[in-house]
Amino acid sequence: MQHQRYALQKNLNIYWTVIDTVSDRKALVNGFVMDMLTADEAEELVNTLNRAESHAMLAPAQREHHDQRRQ
Repeated sequence: MQHQRYALQKNLNIYWTVIDTVSDRKALVNGFVMDMLTADEAEELVNTLNRAESHAMLAPAQREHHDQRRQ
């Protein structure tokens, strides 16, 4: 299984924080700290960020494969 860059961390009471496991800091999205989220919000955000990270990592390999097929 691939390591996930973003993870959930329990915060105060019912709230959650999204953590960037590379920097070990709270995740930033468009300049906003991903903190004090409900469980549903945090889980959805972690899944979205990890999916986007996975696609970003695959994109260069896919472009290279596409370029090779065109030659």
